[in-house]
Amino acid sequence: MNALEINGICKNYTDFSLKDVSFSLPMGTITGLVGRNGAGKTTTIKSVIGAVHPDSGEIHIFGQERNTDALQDVGIVYDECCFSNILNLKQINSVLGSVYRDWSSDLFYGMCERYGLPTGKKIKTFSRGMKQKLSIAAALAHSPKLLLLDEPTGGLDPVARNEILDDLQEYIEDGMHTVLLSTHITTDLDRIADRIVILSDGKIRLNEDKDSLLDEYCILKGSPEQLEKMDSADILGLRKSMYFFEALCKDRAKMIEKYPALTCDRTDIEQILVLMEGGVQR
Repeated sequence: MNALEINGICKNYTDFSLKDVSFSLPMGTITGLVGRNGAGKTTTIKSVIGAVHPDSGEIHIFGQERNTDALQDVGIVYDECCFSNILNLKQINSVLGSVYRDWSSDLFYGMCERYGLPTGKKIKTFSRGMKQKLSIAAALAHSPKLLLLDEPTGGLDPVARNEILDDLQEYIEDGMHTVLLSTHITTDLDRIADRIVILSDGKIRLNEDKDSLLDEYCILKGSPEQLEKMDSADILGLRKSMYFFEALCKDRAKMIEKYPALTCDRTDIEQILVLMEGGVQR
């Protein structure tokens, strides 16, 4: 069973449309959702929890249509802390304990202590990084089976980021928990993601297993004259200048054989995204 299935969701705004977005999250995996600002990542996540109502399409959580009961098994962390600045940890514990049936005060306070969050101080005294840690602690304290994270490590120092990533890897180890992680910090995904979904202008541009993605995709480099001799069908994304070009291609072994005169480099998620979104696309 998939933890989450998104089938053909569409949402039209005045200046933006989510167009037939479909992907699924297998149990026990971490899926990275990436794309430029305004690509539709947050709209997709909000659609899952009902904060945005799609114009069409279906969303299933653990095999059932999204409803209040299904959302009890979902934890959510946005890029900005959603708790009132006048609350402290004890008050948050009391409020959320009345909302979630499986809320654990021990787990909540334990994570807050681990993250170095002061119990008695109001949230308005917290730094941005501390607020993000609080959001993550609150999201995990009711033991959700599905965790939706929208830029969760923004504002965190490298040590804190690694701590959070370690927690996410531990969270899915039993095969019964699943993460959807939307982030601009693609090195986080290089480290922990199992699958990568790239959104571009409201549409799915890529949806692949991360290891296969990094193994199969490559960057060909050469001169403008060499570029003119390439088959345009091989080029998924392109960046060029007067003196050189970089072309994103798939099937690394085939590209090496087909274009032996070109330099063929392995790539990473950030380079794939930049070349797909930032350059000339053929």
